[in-house]
Amino acid sequence: MTDSVAAAPEVPGKVAGLAITGVILAIIIGWIALWQGVLKMEATTLFGGFLLLWYWANNEGLEFRRLPATIIGALVGVGLAWFVVFATTTWGGAGTLAALALLIAALYLDVIKALPIAINASTMLFLTVAAAPLVQLKVNWGQLALSIIIGGLVLGCAIEGLKRLAARGMAPAA
Repeated sequence: MTDSVAAAPEVPGKVAGLAITGVILAIIIGWIALWQGVLKMEATTLFGGFLLLWYWANNEGLEFRRLPATIIGALVGVGLAWFVVFATTTWGGAGTLAALALLIAALYLDVIKALPIAINASTMLFLTVAAAPLVQLKVNWGQLALSIIIGGLVLGCAIEGLKRLAARGMAPAA
């Protein structure tokens, strides 16, 4: 009988782990400086880019080709969470029912994988986080969407560049 369990990913050594941690910290500090220092955006929306990076790293394995679906899914999730607030405050009970119907439809589309570019695990993660009452009370929805887009592109391109640089450095000399 063969073992069907996938092999565990290779874990970096202690020195490589320190180097990777240093690079990650530099990227995080750079993201904070860009978001708050250069773009002058609210700190309460900074988490959008970080959450996207965490999801993309842990669930998509930092695969650059998966970044667009991750970003689009996150935006759809935030849009769904926004619609719950908008519909309820605008149309009352009828709006809540409309939002609930939309959420059920999105869940169904995720289950059957009908629109994986737009409705995926990233959608459901961001919907869950953005639907939290404390987030809904404090968030600037437009800035949260920008944090996801800009954070996804800046952090994603930085990580992809570092991956390519590391691969070049590990290539055997000709």
